[in-house]
Amino acid sequence: MRIPIDKIGFDGLDVNEVLEKAWLTEALGANAPFAPAKDGRLDVHLTRADEAVHVSGRARISLEAACSRCLAPVPVALDTPISVTLFPKGSEPEPGEDGELDPDDLGVGTYEDDEIDLSAVVHDEVFLELPMSPICSESCAGLCPTCGKDLNTGPCGCAQATDDRWQALKRIKLKDS
Repeated sequence: MRIPIDKIGFDGLDVNEVLEKAWLTEALGANAPFAPAKDGRLDVHLTRADEAVHVSGRARISLEAACSRCLAPVPVALDTPISVTLFPKGSEPEPGEDGELDPDDLGVGTYEDDEIDLSAVVHDEVFLELPMSPICSESCAGLCPTCGKDLNTGPCGCAQATDDRWQALKRIKLKDS
């Protein structure tokens, strides 16, 4: 998804692309905990002000992941807003004295050879939206740490091991205040 900047006219340029499952799989990485459930969609508008190019729009992607508690498949639907300003490599805003970008400079990227790589923009923006620990539901009971049974289907019946270090807490008597 490379766009030469000279294709961006006075009124800008609309880019409406299908994000194919194969491309999404490659963009997420071979060992990623997320897998595309189907093709996604990219709808962005590019505008140009001198050498700076502003990209705004949305990426809509349907992914699947394993629940971080019970390992059941979890659908993850992302409707990711995209708002990035791209500068020619070497002319982007400089970080401050502390090495951090000013909050006004967040959402800044670069391009090279008078060509915008929308793949990199989509990749970065989608990764920022991925949940760290997807779960199938807030009430998910997870797996038994002893036998591995899915506790959402009922108790496992095994003698769950307890850590002796916690036994002292059972003997604490709290007074009503």
